[in-house]
Amino acid sequence: HVSGLDVDLTVVATGHVPPAEAVSRRAGLGEAASVALSAVSDADTIRAAVGAEHGRFARLARTVKAWARAKGLDAAPLGGLPGLAWTVLAARTVLDAGGDPDLLRRFFSTWAACDWRDPVTLTPAAAPAPMTVTTPMTAMTVMTPSAPVRNCARQVTPGGLDLLTQELYQAWELTEDGRSAELPTPPPLHRRHAAWAVLTVRAERGEELDAMIGRVRGRMLELLASLEEAGTPDAHAWPHPYERGPRQARYAIGLGRTPLAAARLSEITGRWAGAMPGVTVERADGGAVPTLTAGTFLQDTPPPGL
Repeated sequence: HVSGLDVDLTVVATGHVPPAEAVSRRAGLGEAASVALSAVSDADTIRAAVGAEHGRFARLARTVKAWARAKGLDAAPLGGLPGLAWTVLAARTVLDAGGDPDLLRRFFSTWAACDWRDPVTLTPAAAPAPMTVTTPMTAMTVMTPSAPVRNCARQVTPGGLDLLTQELYQAWELTEDGRSAELPTPPPLHRRHAAWAVLTVRAERGEELDAMIGRVRGRMLELLASLEEAGTPDAHAWPHPYERGPRQARYAIGLGRTPLAAARLSEITGRWAGAMPGVTVERADGGAVPTLTAGTFLQDTPPPGL
């Protein structure tokens, strides 16, 4: 946590390559190291692309990311879009905007109506660069701006894409009607989900809790895939704990409008959580889970001044 920001640190072994040359020579360091180091080249590529529009781009990106967080769409380990994908979408909006003064409205109108079968790239191109990190067919594709080129939206399921599109359309309507102040309103989760899977993580010692939560988040896509296969395509794992103490955290997974029966859910979650001591999942009716929020919504300047 630096200057009020959460910062992820990754250690990359560069071997015989001098650290100062690691980013430019990352292709020779193996796939994992190359992907990690591309965080630097991705940022450099985006900054170069937006050029003199960097100020407007930065304000748009911050506002959009805060909106995505408020809607529970911002966590890649839980089926949402990572920060890089939102950044690429914001930068592409700026690059295509011309003289449009209302970037926020343009962002939501553009991506709400997007045909996600077509890969989205940072800059318009006749054909996107071929992926150098291959992935199976996915519901949507947002390409990273630098090598190794890969789809940073590969974890989004068809159900997740439906939810994303729904939220984008609602945000578009708000900006069209001059109601941008309502963008951070929490989503109507209790109308979308008739029941919940309440996931509890308990640690013997407080210092173990963050590591346990990390393991749970790392396996969440597996659980969501199992729920989808069982007939719950609209399951939505809320990324933020609604209860957090020194040794315990509790999360809610919405089970959609036609949730699984308790016995079937227990069968699925029992297999999933079996190898993670201290992790339990229980079914709860709609009213048993409090209103879920993501905390403070950040917006530098009120639209349409973006």
